[in-house]
Amino acid sequence: MEYPYDLDNDPNLWLDELDLVDIEALTPEEAARLEAIVANDLEGADMEAALAPEEAQEASREGDERLEQGLVEEAINAYRRMIQADPESLDAHLRIAEAYLLADMSFKAVRHYRKAARSHPRRAEPHFRLGEVYRRYGLLKVAIAEYRKAVELSPQNPFYRYRLAKTLFEHGEIREAIEQMTLCVQMAHSDAFYHYALADMLARLKQYEDAVREMHLATVFAPHDDYYSACLGILYLHARALPKAASAFRQAIRLNPDNPSYHYLLADTYRRMGMAKHAAAHYRKAGRLGAYDSVFVRRVREDVSRSRE
Repeated sequence: MEYPYDLDNDPNLWLDELDLVDIEALTPEEAARLEAIVANDLEGADMEAALAPEEAQEASREGDERLEQGLVEEAINAYRRMIQADPESLDAHLRIAEAYLLADMSFKAVRHYRKAARSHPRRAEPHFRLGEVYRRYGLLKVAIAEYRKAVELSPQNPFYRYRLAKTLFEHGEIREAIEQMTLCVQMAHSDAFYHYALADMLARLKQYEDAVREMHLATVFAPHDDYYSACLGILYLHARALPKAASAFRQAIRLNPDNPSYHYLLADTYRRMGMAKHAAAHYRKAGRLGAYDSVFVRRVREDVSRSRE
């Protein structure tokens, strides 16, 4: 498959214009020092003396520790020492890119992901990471190209294919999005998450019967997940299968009895079924449990009402 973008010669795709000037996680003094450090990070590393392998390993450990502590500047310093030891190191470029993302310096991250992709043309992860960055900034066409490349290089990775499918769907390429998500389900059939993701897509297309089938499989493969059971109940509401919706909400409540939103949804379902006493009992139960996700419940009510029009 031909790679459709000349990324090295298109400055917009390096995200320079999208880089966030205000680095909220750092003080102004720290941000200034960080900018000075990264100004020539790739070029400067090549000019410095190489480190011994054991020093690179120590730099890796130090960078990880500093990143866990939230010390982004120090982590970047450490990862730059890894690059000194091996300018082509996939691991070093991926780690320093992640640190730059945490510092809201996306174009620096892109620079290192691109370097990793050029140095390791048969590795999928740099392309996947590039897709993640481009998707974050709404560059969906470019993100799709990167995700495609990642899937081409690692066709058995269902998560890469899932990200491609989600981005295709966001970009309006619905048919291929469904095809790719279906492949995810086939590749990882016992993983409930991918059944849930496909069900969500189908529901957005108002294909509720197919969505119910996939969501039911999600509950089969993750029988202790209350959220999947609640989602199945919502899809049954859309499909106008009220008794099945009530059963799904009851299962969600059995798994998580203290979630007031589930009680509200079950109460609404009983009300639609004409079971006023049962509805009242669950409205009271929800009230006793305290605050509920009003936005979530209201959205469900509105969506179900619209699907009946």
